[in-house]
Amino acid sequence: MAAFMRVADEQVRRNLRRQRVFRDRQNPLDAYDDMDIIHRYRLDRRTIISIIDIVQERLERPTKRSRSLPDSLQVFAALRFLASGSQYRMIGDTLGISKPSVCRSIDEVINVLCRTLNIIKFPTGDAETTRTKVGFHAIAGFPNVLGAIDGTHIPVTDEHLYVCRKGYHSISVQAIADYDMK
Repeated sequence: MAAFMRVADEQVRRNLRRQRVFRDRQNPLDAYDDMDIIHRYRLDRRTIISIIDIVQERLERPTKRSRSLPDSLQVFAALRFLASGSQYRMIGDTLGISKPSVCRSIDEVINVLCRTLNIIKFPTGDAETTRTKVGFHAIAGFPNVLGAIDGTHIPVTDEHLYVCRKGYHSISVQAIADYDMK
């Protein structure tokens, strides 16, 4: 009778344990053509591949315990969010990953890109901050300004993929500068 109870107990524990789900995840670069990729991610195939190459080493997980989320899928989740602002669940359903995985992927990819590219540098330290504020105040009379941001369209002639809202071929550029135009 005791052996039967142990077997029944084990069976109940197995039934209560959540079964792992392995989803069939496909690579969006293989699933979509060039125009669909641009519409979904706002970047072309070559640019997406270069972003994956940039962040790949820092996103890899050293785990052998389970199947971690591939680096490329993390990049696709982040790019889809940045391109569309969709809800995490919608992005997860599209890519075949969970909502928490989408959230973690967005956070990790953006942090890795910011650390790796290190393009935007705001003043650090009191002396540099004060110098920048004084410089902007001398130019325009605005107090406590650390940077100026602006955007523009740069016309391009040979690229059919980039069409601005005014109907001509251009690439949108955004820039941040200090009082010295750096």
